[in-house]
Amino acid sequence: YFYFQQRADPWGTDRHPGYGWLASWLGAHATGAGLVVIPPALLHVVAPFVLYFGARRGGIGASGAFALATAAMLSQAGFLSVGQVMPESPAMSLLLMAFGATLAASASARSFRRLALPIALLAGAGYLLRPSHLPAIGVIPLLYGLFAWRNGGRVTWRTPLLLLLLGAPFLLQSAVRLKAVGDFNIVSFGGFQMSPVAAFMLTSDIIARLPERMRPTAAGLVAARDGAKKDGAIPTTPLDRSGDRFFITTALGYFDVYARSYDTVLHFGIAKLQRADENFVAFNRRLMEVSVATIMAAPLRWVVWVGGAMARFVGRAIVLNAPMLLALVLFIVATIPAFARRRGFAPGGEDIAAVSVVALGWLASAGVLTVLVTVPGGRYVDTAAALLPAIPLAFVVALMSEKRTPR
Repeated sequence: YFYFQQRADPWGTDRHPGYGWLASWLGAHATGAGLVVIPPALLHVVAPFVLYFGARRGGIGASGAFALATAAMLSQAGFLSVGQVMPESPAMSLLLMAFGATLAASASARSFRRLALPIALLAGAGYLLRPSHLPAIGVIPLLYGLFAWRNGGRVTWRTPLLLLLLGAPFLLQSAVRLKAVGDFNIVSFGGFQMSPVAAFMLTSDIIARLPERMRPTAAGLVAARDGAKKDGAIPTTPLDRSGDRFFITTALGYFDVYARSYDTVLHFGIAKLQRADENFVAFNRRLMEVSVATIMAAPLRWVVWVGGAMARFVGRAIVLNAPMLLALVLFIVATIPAFARRRGFAPGGEDIAAVSVVALGWLASAGVLTVLVTVPGGRYVDTAAALLPAIPLAFVVALMSEKRTPR
């Protein structure tokens, strides 16, 4: 994130220079953190309260709002990244605040007028710091529309207006980069990050189906993959029951073989394919073109890749997510006495659906791109799964309430 400071084209790197500028202003540099960890820590504390009061204003009861805020405060992603010199923590907190403001804006037309611009600014700052949150541009207006309808309002021009406002930071930033380096996007990173997916999918038959101008790059991806296998840097595709090394069975059943190999192939193999006369923007564009063409030539293999990535994502989001495990244990403990007494949910149980919508909306905002275009690494999964514990926790609060009603 500080590399751009030595470059004449800060918009041509694989990271957004905004975080580096802010971190440098706070005294951080390549070997020291300075005061850069203090604002993320403050945001990490403030964001759950914004989410809580936004949820209450948006019609979610106290128990549901408490579940959401608690999940945000105790999120594994927050604890692991809040003290590091990287944009994960502030990006996550800003987007959580945008979610809280969205829920509050759904209360009335007046609330929308007051909060529409703050929502766009908070969410825009969040996805500019962490472009993997770009799906929030579509998710937040949908979330607003659902809760506005739930609160008795009508879905009107406010939903598409919010969509336009949320897209404005992306369009403005992309226009700046288009003028500076000839690339319309937040950063030039997607093609580079996606290229190992194509490398693992490619075969000689698939390369033959690609346009001729793309074949040398595709062959380079295969050479980077096979070279890493030959050197023992990554594991080979395991044999299946027929004695073949089949991509599809490995991607579905042993996806971690590819997950553990991903960064090695990317940084120690594919990165060397950049030509001496080629800047990173052009290199990223070339890799993106080949990666997309590979998916189009072998769609079944990409669907299988996404299936394996989803299996890994869900497993890590539940099994390796400490707050989620704790919430599930509490849910089991709370369920036993409620079942024995044959009593149902307390009035707070009606918030479970609303809490689930918010948690799944957050999951879509922060997790979709990591499954579709790359391997779901631990920090990406932790961020996307931050609000999932709110769902079982909302059940726990409803089950343990003193004011139970028979069903």
